[in-house]
Amino acid sequence: MQENRDNVITLESYEEYIKKKITPTDLFYIEDEELLFEIFTLGLKSRGILSKEDFNSTYKKKKKNEKITVKEENKENIIWDINILYNSTNDFFYIINYHIHFCKENRISTILFIRYLNKSKSEISSYIDINNNKVIEKIKNKKYIYASKKDLSYYNWKNNYISTNSNENYEIIINKKIGLIFKHKNSEKYFMLNSSKDLKIKLCDNIYKDNINTYFGENEEIIKLCDDIKKTEIKDSNYLQCLLYTLPL
Repeated sequence: MQENRDNVITLESYEEYIKKKITPTDLFYIEDEELLFEIFTLGLKSRGILSKEDFNSTYKKKKKNEKITVKEENKENIIWDINILYNSTNDFFYIINYHIHFCKENRISTILFIRYLNKSKSEISSYIDINNNKVIEKIKNKKYIYASKKDLSYYNWKNNYISTNSNENYEIIINKKIGLIFKHKNSEKYFMLNSSKDLKIKLCDNIYKDNINTYFGENEEIIKLCDDIKKTEIKDSNYLQCLLYTLPL
């Protein structure tokens, strides 16, 4: 029986399967080929011939296994080349997954910016650190990413609600002169998105969440913002705007 089931996976239709089972001897005793076909389609256990129902069941399993195999092969065939990291010709999930791969290798750190209309038709924008388990799981399951008030930065344009949150990778700093600044903790690099290359900041202009005014004295530290941020735009109908900001490490 196993041999018969193995043969099924090479055939594309039940009709083809039955025709291969009809022998010259069968035609000698029953000259009516159509009648033979009808008899065989009932399934002849003594001859190891599958009924149409059993054939279809085996054939569907074959197709399902083929899809799984192709999916696994495609996954294994991804070429991880950091030199094509900023290629935006692929779809949303492929591009984000590509960035996540190099984030895990600590070769880059990437922030996703999204802007879209929520169910209430309010415009929402958010900066999201893609190197976290929640985002990784969503991308793995081909689920789109939407804003959360726990993101690095969240803004509702309708009611002007804003929230900022530091995490294990970034410290969020509000500077009273230039606005939102990101500090990558491991590299200790400061940057803002869409900033001027020569922009410098004074630490005394930073506003900290604990509202403590830190005095730096006459020799206060001045920090030049990192100008090596790479921007990649992703076109996707789910978003009004979708950008990746990548910091090489």
